[in-house]
Amino acid sequence: MHSLKHWITHNWFLKIFSLLLAMVLWITVASETSSEIGLEVPLEYRNIPPQLEITEDTTNTVEVRLRGSPNLIKDVTPKQVSTNIDLSSMKPGEIVFPLTSQNVQAPFGAEVVRVNPSRVRINLERTISKMVPVVPKIQGPPARGFEVGKVSLDPSRVRVEGPESRVNNLDSVSTLPVSVEGKRTNVSQSTDLDAPDPLVRLPRPSTINIRVEIRAK
Repeated sequence: MHSLKHWITHNWFLKIFSLLLAMVLWITVASETSSEIGLEVPLEYRNIPPQLEITEDTTNTVEVRLRGSPNLIKDVTPKQVSTNIDLSSMKPGEIVFPLTSQNVQAPFGAEVVRVNPSRVRINLERTISKMVPVVPKIQGPPARGFEVGKVSLDPSRVRVEGPESRVNNLDSVSTLPVSVEGKRTNVSQSTDLDAPDPLVRLPRPSTINIRVEIRAK
């Protein structure tokens, strides 16, 4: 009993001061207001498996709503927030991913309240390649009394690569237009290829040497 009384009365001023300080801090924290902010941030697809690629992805950016103290929230910028999906274990096909706070990296002290949209749908396809013929695109008639004769291409075939469905649907690749308008002599020049699909690529330089024969009718 004596020891309990001694513990209570010993340094009683410091004990009361500490108690009051703790109460003031608790009241300050409890009464502190919070703010929210919405940011548009890019959606990053990480660890895409080799020989697979994304087609028809419907979401490139997402809205992330953050909550925190006003002093913290007012200084947060989109560069400090990132949203990502890990594709390392995915296989070809259509996939629906839920988006939650676990997909978001935000500054310390900021709470992720919501991610919009809450899910994204993507399609993963195998990357394939094949050789396709080059088709020349000739514009304009030659001079009167002349006609287009033989057209030579070097190379006459090129390799293309990309998502399986897109490459399988591609039968040829055309050149950019080559004008023979009003010409009386052969036309020789280098030209580029006209990529028919933004997802189909030409692994090697796409310059084509073309020679158009202009002959008298």
